[in-house]
Amino acid sequence: MGYSVMSSKPRKLLIITSSGGGGLLQAALAKEQEAKEEDPHLIVVKKDMLKDWIWKGVGRFCIQYWNGAQRRGRVKAQVFAMQMQIVFDWFSWPNVFYKTLKTLYQENVDRVIDTQNMGTSAILKAIRIFNRHKKKNVILEKIVVDLPSKAAIHYFRSIKSLSRKDKKLLKLKTIAPLLEEGQSAEEFWQTHCGLSESEIHYEDLNVRQSFRSLRGKARREEPLHLPFAFQSSEESEWMQVCLERGPLHYSVHPHCVECSIPSQDRVVTILLGSQPSVEATFNYVKACLKLVRERPRARPVHLFVFCAEHRAGKESLLKKIAMFMQETLHWPKNFSVIPFSFQSDKTIAPLFHRSDLTVTRSGGQTAMELMAVNSGEIWIHSEAKKGKEELTFEALLAGIPGWEGASALYLQKLRGAKLATPELFEEMAALVI
Repeated sequence: MGYSVMSSKPRKLLIITSSGGGGLLQAALAKEQEAKEEDPHLIVVKKDMLKDWIWKGVGRFCIQYWNGAQRRGRVKAQVFAMQMQIVFDWFSWPNVFYKTLKTLYQENVDRVIDTQNMGTSAILKAIRIFNRHKKKNVILEKIVVDLPSKAAIHYFRSIKSLSRKDKKLLKLKTIAPLLEEGQSAEEFWQTHCGLSESEIHYEDLNVRQSFRSLRGKARREEPLHLPFAFQSSEESEWMQVCLERGPLHYSVHPHCVECSIPSQDRVVTILLGSQPSVEATFNYVKACLKLVRERPRARPVHLFVFCAEHRAGKESLLKKIAMFMQETLHWPKNFSVIPFSFQSDKTIAPLFHRSDLTVTRSGGQTAMELMAVNSGEIWIHSEAKKGKEELTFEALLAGIPGWEGASALYLQKLRGAKLATPELFEEMAALVI
């Protein structure tokens, strides 16, 4: 529920998030935008669990481990990190409790939103003490960023173990869960969180403002002009190397390259999370090139590829793709590849909305954003590798971390999503693009 503009308006909002996943940061931004829309005068204080509240060395190690596992496509390493959360919560409890309590007092907080999955018990204990001493009634608004399913144990396990007193100060915000056959929502929440469904606060998709503004809108008939920001002149130069090889019209500005996409052209977007698997992303580019070469088509195809950060003078996925394109002979005249680094929701939302095909990971935030605006095909990337036998659906699902696999099933049920790998791309995409 929102806060009245005339009364009970919070002076200060504390948002707790984490750099242990791009979706957690995006969810925090979505909540910040929503809160400021309700109250433009609101003061927002943001704290990053791993960067601000955990011992610096440990926090840095956790971020690097998680990001590295994603870039290398190591599913087992990601699953191991989630399994270690219970240990992490235990040894970090005193520090998280102290940092939360200190922040509450220093900022005299009126409202707390939490988009990450760690330290729930410590945060709630700090809120209880703060409320008692300051005569306030602050609660913890816990945002379930991943799609709610039986596999989202990294959110639910710590909630189920909370005391009844702590649960009274918890407002769990989520969308409707993915139920097992014959299971009721009441049974789901009691089983996984020890909460009644009446204690759950269902809300709309938690997406950033640019995604909300495009919900339910049809594609435009006129060309779409999309700006892609760059952080250095070198990054701009590599992007232009790629754009020069394809038919897409573009213009260069001081801080961005603007692409003009005709309404009749086909658009494919590859976005494998905030830390995309380098090998898989590169292989999708090669698979799409092979498809366009071997199965000529009249309409131009434009492949937009998220490459994470590019640092001047360093090797990167963006540079790797640009060099590959530069060295490839007989490039198809109707095929563009546009690699880009981190972009705001003002670019990603219209790109998702315009795409005929998106290939993404099934992290909760990405899944919600696709559910909000995508009108084309949704494919979920799997790290499964093709062996002697054909890849079955079960094998493809095993190539996705459990909680993301459940999100993939959620998207399959609601939006007809399919599971894909670079090896399967050419055959699957032949009828789409």
